[in-house]
Amino acid sequence: MAESRRPSLPFFRNSDQHISNSPTIGNINAHVDEEPTFIESGIVEESKDELYSVRLTPLIDHSSNSNLYFAPIIRKVKHGEPLLICRYTEKMKASSSKGSSAPIVFKSKVVSRTHAQLECNENGQWFIQDKKSSSGTFLNHIRLSSANVESVLTPVCDGDIIQLGMDYRGGTEEVYRCVKMRCEFNRSWQRKVSQFNLEIHQKLKDLKLDDTNNGECAICLMKIEPCQAWFVSPCSHSWHYKCIRPIIVKSYPQFYCPNCRTMCDLETDLESE
Repeated sequence: MAESRRPSLPFFRNSDQHISNSPTIGNINAHVDEEPTFIESGIVEESKDELYSVRLTPLIDHSSNSNLYFAPIIRKVKHGEPLLICRYTEKMKASSSKGSSAPIVFKSKVVSRTHAQLECNENGQWFIQDKKSSSGTFLNHIRLSSANVESVLTPVCDGDIIQLGMDYRGGTEEVYRCVKMRCEFNRSWQRKVSQFNLEIHQKLKDLKLDDTNNGECAICLMKIEPCQAWFVSPCSHSWHYKCIRPIIVKSYPQFYCPNCRTMCDLETDLESE
C-alpha cells in the first residue's frame, strides 16, 4: 500500500502544535553511554560492522518545570532491524541485560508497553513509527498519529526532538511525566578519542600564556589573552568563558557545541586507562 512507503525527504519540522512543556524522566536502561576509546583517525565509518548508531539524550529546558536527568542512551543496530521504545517491565528488564540493540525502556506510565520504534535503512536514514500508543509519539512537537493508531514510518534527522506521551495529572509525579529527548544518529566516531583530541590536550598542558600562543574565540572573534577565563569542551573546542557561559548554563549538564554541534555531558566520569 502507498502508506507503507518511506518518504524520501525528511519532514515534520518545528511547529507550535501539540507542544508540551513537560520535563523528562529518568530511565533504567542497562546500556547508557559508552566510554571513549583511543583511535588513530578521527573518523570511523558506521557501516564498518554494518551497524548504525543512535544516541538519545534528555531534553533539558530550564524554562519549564524541573525534570529528572537521565544518562545518554546509545544503541547500535543493523539496517532494517527495529529498535523498540517501550515502558519498563520486569520482562523488558531481563531482556535488556545483554546486547546493544536491546529495547529502550522508560519507567513512565504515559509510555505504552509497545510505544514506538526506530529503524534505519541501508542508506543510514533513520525513521520513527508510533506503534498504536495511547498517549502519542511527537516528532518536533507534532503528533505522528491519533491514539491507538499506528503511524507511517517518518524520517527523523540528527538533532530532532522526540516526545513520548503527554503529562498525566500535571506531571507532579515522575511516573506520570512524558519523555522528551534529542536524537543523534550515526555519530559514533565523535564519541571516540582521536589523535586530534590527544594533540590538543597535550598543547593545553604545554601551553605558555604569551602573545605567540593566543587563540581566537569563535564567538566574539577576539584573541584569548593571558589570565582570561577559558573554557575547553570535551570535543576540544575553546572560547572565552564569558562568551560561552550562556550556552553552558542553558542546558547544563549537557553542552551543545556551537562549532561542531556535538552534544556533551559535562558531568560524565571517565576512568583513566
